[in-house]
Amino acid sequence: MITNDLSGSTGSGSRIAIRRSASHAGRLVWIMMLVLGSWATAARADRFRYRYVVLDDVKLPAGFVAFIPAAIVDDGRVYGTLCDDGEFCSASHIAFYKDGSLTVLPEVGQATAANAAGTVGGVVLDPESFVGQAAIFDHRGVELIPPQPNEVFAFVVALDDRGDALIESFGAAGEDVFLLHRKRATTRLDFGPTVRTPRFFNAHVMNNRGIIAGTEGDVFTNARGFRFELHTGEATLLEPFPTEPLSWGLSVNNRGDVLGYSFVSAGQERIGVWDKKGQFTTYFVEGNHDFPTVSNRLLFNDDGLIVITQASDNRSYIVPRPGVRLDLTDLLETPLPAAQSLWIIADVNNRGSMIGFSRTGTNFLLERIGH
Repeated sequence: MITNDLSGSTGSGSRIAIRRSASHAGRLVWIMMLVLGSWATAARADRFRYRYVVLDDVKLPAGFVAFIPAAIVDDGRVYGTLCDDGEFCSASHIAFYKDGSLTVLPEVGQATAANAAGTVGGVVLDPESFVGQAAIFDHRGVELIPPQPNEVFAFVVALDDRGDALIESFGAAGEDVFLLHRKRATTRLDFGPTVRTPRFFNAHVMNNRGIIAGTEGDVFTNARGFRFELHTGEATLLEPFPTEPLSWGLSVNNRGDVLGYSFVSAGQERIGVWDKKGQFTTYFVEGNHDFPTVSNRLLFNDDGLIVITQASDNRSYIVPRPGVRLDLTDLLETPLPAAQSLWIIADVNNRGSMIGFSRTGTNFLLERIGH
């Protein structure tokens, strides 16, 4: 079932009706409504202010050439990969950024995900063969995930706060399988006949309640978002709005809501949330006359903040409530440096702080102010 369609300009019909029937007093009321509406939008924007921090400017330890951020947790730590100057960063270390400095962890590897406890998921590369083995990094050290038969590369896709990991494993013939690693044991996941070719687009695809969100099918011809319950083994397809043929499932929060698109390929994109019953609520519509930009990626957090990123105008946006889209560039405490852009947001925490990178490859932190 589909509910709460916001595809039109919010309130446009009521505004026309007011203009046609208004008396002099009515026109004064209308002016007041416009003023108050503008003030309310500004107030909403003031709730979101960000400090732009160039992570590439942080001082690096000797022997390392770059810090590549992968995840931001709620206390503001940014976990990532401290890259050496060797080929493919094969002798890299896990590290985190906080308050202007880097802390290097003893484990050799590359980070792809992290949880609130500071457990990091990622991959360890063999320095000679460059075969990648999925790994978990925590206070006990590094746990290498036993490879699947004929595996040539594996990495941690997502990590919940208990330390359970969703892992993708690629075989020599190009096939890929997904694994659940829990309490130092690994199980191959079977999504059942409903989900043919599961795909996951970011690290927020598994929540603390054992719900996984993803996309199945060909992403541009017959895609469907889905939700998968680890406890029951049940997969449910997430149907698009009737006016669009395709859907993607991109992120799941701890309530079990799945964020995604209902869309027409190269056309209108309806951004919204499926609840636990599969009911879809529209939050914003792009790719139309009023908002011609389209995008390729969405994230959200447990506070319900939606992030639109990798947009066609090289910008990123937030949707703090249905029908409201704010340009992140406009929310910075100081203007964005010339030639830079907030092109891709890679992760967002529950405080609303984010990490990402620009079109020129600059890695940045957007630190939310006053929250």
